[in-house]
Amino acid sequence: AVTGLGGWWLPGRVPGATLSYTLVVVGFTWPLVTGLPHLVPWDLGDSLLNAWILAWHFHQAGRLLSGDWSALGDWWHAPIFHPAPYALGYSELLVTQAVMGAPVYAFTGNLLLTYNLLFIASFVLSALGAFLLVRRMTGDALAGWLAGLLYGFALYRVNQGPHLQVLHAQWAPFVFWLLHRWLDEGHWRDALLGGVALAAQNLSNGYYLFYLALLLPLYTCAQLYWRGRWRDARAWGGVLAMAVVAIALTVPLMYPYLQLRTQGHPARPLETVAYYGADTLAWLTANDQLRLWGWMRPAPRPEGDLFPGATPVLLAFASVALAISARVRATTADRNIPRVPRWRTVLTVVALVLVAWHSLAILLVLFADVSRVSLGPLSVSFSNGTRLLLQWAISTGVLLAVAPRARRALHDTPGAPVMTVALLLVLTVWLSFGPVVRIAGRPAGSWPEIYSLLYTVVPGADALRVPPRIAMMTALLLAMLAGLGVAALRRQGRFPAALVGVAGIVFLAEAWPAPIPISVSATADQLAAVPATVPPRPADHPDVQAIAQLPVSAVLLELPAGHIYWEVRWQYLSAGHWRRRVNGYSGGFPPGHGRVVNVFGDVASRGGEATALLREHGVTHVVLHLDAWRQPEPAAQLAAWLRALGAERVTVTEGMEVWRVHEEGRDPRSPIPDPRSAIRDPRSAIRDPRS
Repeated sequence: AVTGLGGWWLPGRVPGATLSYTLVVVGFTWPLVTGLPHLVPWDLGDSLLNAWILAWHFHQAGRLLSGDWSALGDWWHAPIFHPAPYALGYSELLVTQAVMGAPVYAFTGNLLLTYNLLFIASFVLSALGAFLLVRRMTGDALAGWLAGLLYGFALYRVNQGPHLQVLHAQWAPFVFWLLHRWLDEGHWRDALLGGVALAAQNLSNGYYLFYLALLLPLYTCAQLYWRGRWRDARAWGGVLAMAVVAIALTVPLMYPYLQLRTQGHPARPLETVAYYGADTLAWLTANDQLRLWGWMRPAPRPEGDLFPGATPVLLAFASVALAISARVRATTADRNIPRVPRWRTVLTVVALVLVAWHSLAILLVLFADVSRVSLGPLSVSFSNGTRLLLQWAISTGVLLAVAPRARRALHDTPGAPVMTVALLLVLTVWLSFGPVVRIAGRPAGSWPEIYSLLYTVVPGADALRVPPRIAMMTALLLAMLAGLGVAALRRQGRFPAALVGVAGIVFLAEAWPAPIPISVSATADQLAAVPATVPPRPADHPDVQAIAQLPVSAVLLELPAGHIYWEVRWQYLSAGHWRRRVNGYSGGFPPGHGRVVNVFGDVASRGGEATALLREHGVTHVVLHLDAWRQPEPAAQLAAWLRALGAERVTVTEGMEVWRVHEEGRDPRSPIPDPRSAIRDPRSAIRDPRS
């Protein structure tokens, strides 16, 4: 009966796998599906920032399609941080997400619906990509289906709920899948599509551009080596074609970042990168949103909840153990391997014990904060990490030198590159630590800091702020290892289909965050709570409609300045009028923006500077958001300041006043009275952004 129906709904088929992942994501992100057109998943900070970036792309594309070719010239000059150029380059460009979401927005005009469908698609497409990859590698559809669950619903995704750019890691498994298809079948179509998939991932998230630039060449070289095609010009030709397509599609869209660098925008300070680096115990720290593991938080840090779950880790360890065991048995049965002298056998055993001991010591130090072990009267110290790693490397080298079977045990096969994937996984974990290895919050200076080499040598890597975001690549490698292990067990008849389903259910219980937070915000002293409701179409908001009546040449300053959630809300709403704004919020800020916020947050004592900044930034209108203050006094004080400047109130709504700073034709360089004597100190009402 199943065959007669085509079996399309089975998890082993693409439609069935897609259906199962879609059903899971509905529950996983509950209650988002009950309000796709108007709800905002997680918080009203970066979620709205990313929605605004998408809206800007849609706006510019609309101008271009209507024949306004000037949209190409100012595409990267988004109307925030006026007059700073290339303002869109201070955050992720979200080019791939904009291309994906454009049809939805074109038909509905609903910005939140577009955002939410992109949010949900990231889970389903990530799972589908891992499914296709592992199914291709192993030929086992159920192993692929489980790998898809492990990657598509990785625990780290819960840590990144507001960051659409981090969630959109779905193209990475498609790149590896198409690489395998090219090497297996040799169709140029797969090589070219692999380049497109790589470009799509690059343009989804700048972090993944650098991480894949590091991991993919290593994986590709290993595949060519284990396939015996190291000198195969055709194989290298496909790999080169993939790289050329990816570079050709990626580099032109890096233009705003390159321009910011040429204009002197600094790299991320190494101290900032070190601050965001993961503690080693972060890999045992779960996000507090997880229903099963949320209590396990030995080292909570910003973006440092990296616990991957027990299921993928156990399956990954099983995969490595099975691979080594199978290859040892094969080499033992191989009569072509000559017998070795007894002294080499003894040396092999000693080296094997030392490798196991040093491996255990490294794990204890890094992930259990154990620096000394007492064995009866003997006490062993692990205080020097570099020396410990060196001892491990020496003992491993001796083992491989004297034991042919040990060397054979590490051989990979193209469809089961267990050792390659395991080594890349270790590399990603180490890179997550950033430039300073911290153990339980303490810098451990004796351990090698390989991230510093990446920061120094790789062009553009010094723009990355949060090293732990490589954990998404770790999740993919874990899913690959787990899939390889399940496939190996199934070939041995030890992992029936029912057990695959049980493993999937257990993992989902580990990763389950629902109900997820919706429209989370924050308040500050003297400021009102940011409204939890967000208009799906910013142009429908009455304040936006009033601002849209201003001249298109208007330059706005919106007060109070500096509170993140209010700033992001006004920036999101600006998608309904697109007037230039001195305010702004992004992943970075132009030089001098902090001074703008501080000065306009302390007008009473810095009135002269405020007056100069108004002229310097070409401000034509000041917007007082009356609904942002708990009490009316701060707004009244700022209104008095504006009157002292000779400004005129031109628009009033229930929650907003718009003041024109100078009339048309008036020279903005003309003197404006210092308002300090006209108002009281508003510093208690306006938040300093440095906090």
